[in-house]
Amino acid sequence: MSLRNLTISGIKWSSVSQFGKQGLSFVVTAILAHLLNPSDYGLIGMATVVIGFMQLFKDLGTSAAIIQRQNLSQTLISSIFWMNAGFGVLMMGLAWLIAPLISLFYYEPRLTLVLRVLSFSFFISGLSIVQNALLQKKLCFDMLTKSEIISAVFGSIIGITMAAKGFGVWSLVGQTITGNICLTICLWISSEWRPSRSFSCSEIRTISSYSLNLTGYSIFNYFARNADYIIIGRYLGAQDLGYYTLAYRLMLYPLQSVTSVIGRVLFPIFSQIQNDNERFRRVYLKICFSTALITFPMMAGLWVVSESFILSIFGEKWSSVIPLLMILAPVGMIQSVGSTVGAIYQAKGRTDWMFRWGIATGTFASISFIIGMRWGIMGIAWTYFLVSLIVFAYPNFAIPFRLIELGFQKFLSVLWRPFVCSMLMFSILLILQFLLPGQLLAIWELSILTVSGIAMYGVITWMFNRQQLNEVIRAARMN
Repeated sequence: MSLRNLTISGIKWSSVSQFGKQGLSFVVTAILAHLLNPSDYGLIGMATVVIGFMQLFKDLGTSAAIIQRQNLSQTLISSIFWMNAGFGVLMMGLAWLIAPLISLFYYEPRLTLVLRVLSFSFFISGLSIVQNALLQKKLCFDMLTKSEIISAVFGSIIGITMAAKGFGVWSLVGQTITGNICLTICLWISSEWRPSRSFSCSEIRTISSYSLNLTGYSIFNYFARNADYIIIGRYLGAQDLGYYTLAYRLMLYPLQSVTSVIGRVLFPIFSQIQNDNERFRRVYLKICFSTALITFPMMAGLWVVSESFILSIFGEKWSSVIPLLMILAPVGMIQSVGSTVGAIYQAKGRTDWMFRWGIATGTFASISFIIGMRWGIMGIAWTYFLVSLIVFAYPNFAIPFRLIELGFQKFLSVLWRPFVCSMLMFSILLILQFLLPGQLLAIWELSILTVSGIAMYGVITWMFNRQQLNEVIRAARMN
C-alpha cells in the first residue's frame, strides 16, 4: 500500500476511534453531570493534574523513539518494555506515598484515597506501552481503534453504573481504572509482539538523548497546560475548578476530535519521509489546511451557541461555565493548527529543540497564570487566551519550520480561506441568533443555530475551496 493510501487509511480508522470515544465521552459527561456535583468534578480534576504529570514519566519518551527509529532490534524493544514496566511500579509507589501531601496542598482530605486508587493505572498502562507504539509504527490503526473503543465502552458503563448508585467521585475513578485494564488486555491481543527476557542498558542508551529530551519537553508543556488547573484548585476551590474543567473539556472535545486523529497519523508518516523536505512540506501544508477547514468553524460555532448549549445539555447549575467557554473557544482555533508542529520535531529527531521550547513556554505560562489569578476564574480564562495568542501567533511555528525549510507566509496562505469562511458563518449566525424570539427554549435555539451553521458553512466552503475539497474527496475515494 502506498504512503498516501496508508495515510488516508490511518486517518479513517483514527477518526472512527476519536469520534467514537469523544462522542461516547460527551454523552457520558452529560449523564454524569446530572448525577454528580461540580465538587466531584473538581476533586477528580485535582487528582488528574497529579496523575497526568506523573504519567509523563511512564515511558520516558520511548514510545516516540520506537516510532521514529528506522532500525529496531528485539533486544532494544524488550529492554524498553521491562524498563516501562518497572517505571510503572515505581510511579504507583511514589503516588501512594505523596498522596497525603497533595491532599494537604489542596486542603482536600478525600483526595488521598482517590490518588492512591488512581495510581494503579501506572502499573496497568505500563504493560502495554510497547504494544501500542509498535501498532502505531506499523500504521495498524484498525486494531488500535477496536481496542480503544472497547475499553472506552466498558469504562463508561462502570462509571455511569457507579454514579447512579451514589458512588459520587468514585464513579469517575472506576471509569478510569476499568478503561485502562480493558485497553491493556486488548492491546496484548492485537499485537503479535511478546517481550523476551533480555535487557540491555547499552541499547537503551542509543535512544536516551531523543527520549529524555522529549520527556523534558512533555514536563514543561504539561505545566504550561495545567498551571491554570493547579492555581484554580489551590486558591479558588473545587467548585470553581469544576466549572473551569467542564468549560475546558467542552472546548477540547471538538478540537481533539480532529487534532488527535491527524497528529496520531502524522508522526509515523513523517518518520517515514523524514529525509525528504519537499515531500514533508507538501504533506504538512495539506494537513494544516484540512485541520483548519474543520476546527475553525467548530470553534466559531461553539462561541455562538455556548449559552444555549450549556443550558439545554447541562442545566442551569452549570451556567457559570458559559462565559468561560466563550473565552476558551477561540483558543481551540489557535491551538488546532499549532498542535501539528510537535510531529515535525519528533520526526526530524530534534527533540532537543522541542525541549528548549517547552522550557520557555512552560515558564511563561506559569508566571502569566499567577498574575491572572488576581482576577479570579475569569482572569485565569483570559490569561489562557492571551498566552495562547502570544505563543501560537508566530514563534511556535517559526522554529520547527526551519527544519523543513518552510516559510511562515507560505503557511499562512493555506489558512486564510478556512478562516474567512468561518468568520462569514460566525457573522451570519450572530445575526440569526439576534432575530430568534427571546422566549425560545434553549434546546430549540441550539438546534436551529447548529443546523443553520453546518448548512451555511458547507455552502460557503464549497464556494471558496472547491478545488481543494475536490482533491480531498478524490483522495478518499481512491483509497
